[in-house]
Amino acid sequence: MSNNNFFIGDLFYKIKERFFDYLRLCRWKILIGKIGKNSKIKSGVMISGNPKRISIGDNFKVWHRCFFGVGNGRITIGNNGHLGVDVYINASEGNIIIGDYVAIAPKTQIYSYTDHFDRGSKIGELHRTGDVRIENNVLIGSGVIILPGVTINEGSVIGAGAVVTKDVSPYTIVAGVPAREIRKR
Repeated sequence: MSNNNFFIGDLFYKIKERFFDYLRLCRWKILIGKIGKNSKIKSGVMISGNPKRISIGDNFKVWHRCFFGVGNGRITIGNNGHLGVDVYINASEGNIIIGDYVAIAPKTQIYSYTDHFDRGSKIGELHRTGDVRIENNVLIGSGVIILPGVTINEGSVIGAGAVVTKDVSPYTIVAGVPAREIRKR
């Protein structure tokens, strides 16, 4: 009998989640620039800045507690992919473009703008700005940090915990701090 109760509880939970997903989607369609067909944005997602500068394609899922920081930049996300739980995307100056079939695991951070340091300068005087491009069919592992001006080319895989400071060649697997090529895919 407890199996039936478990099944009924699961069914009730799924129905409740779908209902709230629908309500959230209605809210996000009003707030952000564009959200495509069959895309979902889960609870706890936050936006700092102008949400009209965010565009999400079709069949894309943004999981719980993701953060979008939008200043003068734009965030453009393609089709058929997802952002894992707690992903942080900051486009305060440059743009961030994410292609189709891109899977970004939890706790990844993507920056188009960061502070920088050089000899003879004071902290906070220098900044690094650059568009970040993540092309189609890319897998990014958990806890990856992607810095400004980086292009991750088609078919690449980024290992968990990597810090990506320079462009990644097509169909390449990279890992480490800073990220280095491990092998071709």
